[in-house]
Amino acid sequence: MKIITILGTRPEIIKLSPLIPLLNNEFEHIIIHTGQHYDYEMDKVFFNELHLPLPNYSLNVGSHSQGKQTALMLQQIETIFIKEKPDLIIVQGDTNSTLAGALAASKLHIPTIHVESGCRSFNRKMPEEINRIIVDTISNYLVAPDNKSFNNLLNEGRNKEDIFLFGSTAFDATIRNKDLINSNKILNQFSLRNKEFVLVTLHRAENTNDLDKLNSIITALNELSEQITFVFPLHPRTKKIIEENNIILSGKIKIIGPQSYLSFLGLLSSCKFCISDSGGIQEEAVVFNVPCLIPREETEWTRLVEAGKNKLIGTNTTNIIATVKNLLDTTELQKIKDKKYNYEGGVSNKIINLITKIKNDSSNSGNL
Repeated sequence: MKIITILGTRPEIIKLSPLIPLLNNEFEHIIIHTGQHYDYEMDKVFFNELHLPLPNYSLNVGSHSQGKQTALMLQQIETIFIKEKPDLIIVQGDTNSTLAGALAASKLHIPTIHVESGCRSFNRKMPEEINRIIVDTISNYLVAPDNKSFNNLLNEGRNKEDIFLFGSTAFDATIRNKDLINSNKILNQFSLRNKEFVLVTLHRAENTNDLDKLNSIITALNELSEQITFVFPLHPRTKKIIEENNIILSGKIKIIGPQSYLSFLGLLSSCKFCISDSGGIQEEAVVFNVPCLIPREETEWTRLVEAGKNKLIGTNTTNIIATVKNLLDTTELQKIKDKKYNYEGGVSNKIINLITKIKNDSSNSGNL
């Protein structure tokens, strides 16, 4: 059975990292990297750190408008599919790479597994939301990370038999790699003390492309940096927008470059709490029992908010400041850390079992 996995961004590489070695062991497996993230530090280094094989195909698409980027991917992916004649396609998440891969497979009638199906913010102004909905509509096998995602798919008319409530591979990935972290090394590198800093990431278009929201968040960080150290690995696109619009970051905020996956996990595991608009980090933080404040009005990972492990704080300056100050209180912070959340493991093995069943069913029907 020949399987092609399509990826193109840091979250996809990370979340698929526990699945890829299993696919390589069990099947004829090909990786297509679209090059949606084109910065070396945010891309190739993850394959090296996570002991993953380099992609069989690198499309090097790079940064473009949403439509052009997706079209360039679609064109090249279709050509590869026609050449390789895969039996099954795997896509993950909600990126343009995910959309292009699923569209190409659908046009060529190749069965597709969508890992992380059914997640919804219910905000169609977000390009990721449109990607999720389309990919879920045209994929054959939907791997849902939680009950809410499962129910979202049912409410959208998908058959129950097409949905597989396995959990999130993000937890598999974090569990797999947490033993590789050298926290002391990363703390010494940036002259930090364990649990005495707040980690910040900011990259979503809904925050960075809206200058009012971006200014509001930065204003809050600047004021709060008088009370605690913020460590801010600056995403290249966020950095460009900040520089182009002359947005001032306080000199007390420790600005660092994009980090490798293991270095970032070292920072995440060692911080007091984090502020992030990243869905992946919201999940990773739970594994380390690090509260995550989310500068958005909604999140796809509502179960983590409802469990009390993460908290939506919006983008209003006053609200961000008040929430962060409250969390600087050790008692309030400990209340969140004391809340129990049993995250699932073994999701990648469940996906392998599903693929094996697909293979056996196809063999019995004479389709393979």
